[in-house]
Amino acid sequence: MIKRTMTDRLEAVFTLIPKAKTIADIGTDHGYLAVELVSRGKAEKAIAGDVNKGPLASAERHVRETGMAGLVECRLGNGLQIVKPGELQGAVICGMGGFLMRDIIEEGPELLDFYVLQPQNGQAELRQYITERGYRIVKECIMTDMGKMYQAFLAVKKGKEADYMSEEGPITQARVDAKDAYEGLPKESMLWTVGALLAQEKPPLWDEHMKFIMHGREAALEGMTEALADTEKYKQLVAELEELRKIV
Repeated sequence: MIKRTMTDRLEAVFTLIPKAKTIADIGTDHGYLAVELVSRGKAEKAIAGDVNKGPLASAERHVRETGMAGLVECRLGNGLQIVKPGELQGAVICGMGGFLMRDIIEEGPELLDFYVLQPQNGQAELRQYITERGYRIVKECIMTDMGKMYQAFLAVKKGKEADYMSEEGPITQARVDAKDAYEGLPKESMLWTVGALLAQEKPPLWDEHMKFIMHGREAALEGMTEALADTEKYKQLVAELEELRKIV
């Protein structure tokens, strides 16, 4: 029996990754995704990075056990600071807060051709940041894993889309030709939070996704006393809920 290493969350993220020569898996944990990048043909080489020695040791062990030591390199360090300029085409960053992901991208050492990001929070702020930096979000997905809801997206530097297009995706000619769902979108729009492409496509988990996001705001409102009804926070939550109900 083959041991299963990729969780449902990582499998969903994997579908967003375009083919490239070298891709980094930042916050690699056990190194599962980095190994799969090479073994399943997404990358010729992968760099598995982690800031903690324990997870990196686990990744190194997994790389050895799978016979990938010559193709997957494990590096200890902070974010993308473990790589040199020109070494990568893209990076995958999963399971962190959106604000930390923003900092990792910003601290470089350079902006890459593409990023596949699966933030645990700060989805709106991360999407806004990456588009402001000259990227286009071309594909999004939602997934459940061990009873929790997650979302992820692929952002490609504008002008680089054609370099990573293929018939099987995730970047296809049709996606590149389609109108950019985020272009001109007001910053206060809840589509930055739920995913403008997801709102267009409404994949199978869409209803569950929206219920999850609305429940968070409903619970916050229920936890606020009547004395807080005139506060800006209360009014913001009410406005967000109203927009979310329209988006559904």
